[in-house]
Amino acid sequence: MPVLKTIVGLEKKMRFQNLAKARGLSESELLRVIVKSSTEQKDETDIISAEPDVTKVDLERVTVRLPRFLMEAARNKAEIKYMALSRWIASLVQSNLTGQPVMTKKELAVLRESNRELAAIGRNVNQIARTLNEAFYKVESVRLEKLEELRKEIIENRKAIQALIRASENVWEVEEWL
Repeated sequence: MPVLKTIVGLEKKMRFQNLAKARGLSESELLRVIVKSSTEQKDETDIISAEPDVTKVDLERVTVRLPRFLMEAARNKAEIKYMALSRWIASLVQSNLTGQPVMTKKELAVLRESNRELAAIGRNVNQIARTLNEAFYKVESVRLEKLEELRKEIIENRKAIQALIRASENVWEVEEWL
């Protein structure tokens, strides 16, 4: 296998060693990460299909060794999301590999509530359309105040969904090392 070498000053060598150690990597591993990130272009092949393969959904166990400071940080993040550590780590991996946010139970509950609200709004719009279609002279029975109220509910619902999406996407973002 080809080898990549360079000569640096003692101070840079020590800083590089400290950087590798801080990230829990050997110097070779860190150099490999830097070379790879510097020479490879990210493309769509870095992200796997978001659709799971139904023949491969059985769970497998994996053991990962992390420095204590990373474990503590991961535990804190999991607690903030009200998740078990293993579930949080699995969600982080899934989000990173698929490029899609993974919703927590709380976030899914908010989306379900949003769906119920949208269904109620849809029923109201349907009733308005039916009234207008029955007889054109019944237009006055559709009150402008009700339409304005409906518009405000839709705006609030969209804001809630957008905030949820932003929060869910941001929680799984992985910071760039370099």
